Amino acid sequence: MLIVSLFFSNTLYEYKYKGVVIFRSLDININPFFEYSEVKKRKWKPFAPKLIKIKDGRKKLILIHGISPREIDEEIDFYKENMINAFKEECPEDVGIYFFLYPSLNVPLEETAKKLVELTKNFDNFYVYAHSMGGLLLRYALQYVNFSKKVNMIVFAGTPHLGSPLAQLCMVDGNYFKIFQNRKIELIKVALVMANFFKGYIVAPNYKYLFFGNSYLEIPDGVKVVNFVGHLDFSISDFDKILDTNIPSFIGLYFLKYVMDNFFPENSVFLENDGMVPVVSAQACGETNVYFKATHADLAMRRDIIKKVFEVFGL
Repeated sequence: MLIVSLFFSNTLYEYKYKGVVIFRSLDININPFFEYSEVKKRKWKPFAPKLIKIKDGRKKLILIHGISPREIDEEIDFYKENMINAFKEECPEDVGIYFFLYPSLNVPLEETAKKLVELTKNFDNFYVYAHSMGGLLLRYALQYVNFSKKVNMIVFAGTPHLGSPLAQLCMVDGNYFKIFQNRKIELIKVALVMANFFKGYIVAPNYKYLFFGNSYLEIPDGVKVVNFVGHLDFSISDFDKILDTNIPSFIGLYFLKYVMDNFFPENSVFLENDGMVPVVSAQACGETNVYFKATHADLAMRRDIIKKVFEVFGL
């Protein structure tokens, strides 16, 4: 039952080095592959899902965020807040915005999807913008006919329709790094710790939904779908776009991209990615794709991308 999952406390592990938290995991007592001086455990309770009205309007747009490591510290972290603000600022006057806020780290998506269906039962129809794992959550909700028949159109933004091998790498057992030791592995270890430190990810149960090779529920016939696909390939000439994104997110995602770039061979399709999700996975749904030179976080908050959302929806 959802109530049971939501209100039982969970254990947050914080690994410290010289008093500074360098790595965190939720509900998973990891086998550390890095140096630390102490580990502290504290209780963390997931918050209840809710549909927040951001802006009133005749037409309705529902925003669904993805997995968010920073929600350990606050329900609406800067990722979610920036997503809300970007859409609010670019939104046409007659469009209402609703933000589906849910605990993304350890409450099963199947249960959370039921809550989304329940919270939208009084809506006649709506558009949906689903970022990252939010798109996988949406797939579960679409299995309910009374929900899917109301959907005018969906934009999946950086949704891992085939999963992401990075999820497996983020959840890899520390023993792997003890068995395989070389300079490249050492650099990957450092990159994983730095990505966790900058809150690009946290070891948590719901990353299992992102594993590459997972089988996901089909999207019902008749539902219109467009994919927004990011490719992290910035150069100095793109510095203006870097400044337009969130710098901590950019750093965290760049470390994750470093992991993929150095773990997989040069000809791997996984090397084209947004720092979290490979292009091949983000485009693997339907036939319409819109591509951006962007990070995974950009797809939720960068203004030029958000403007394109309303253009695609015809709003």
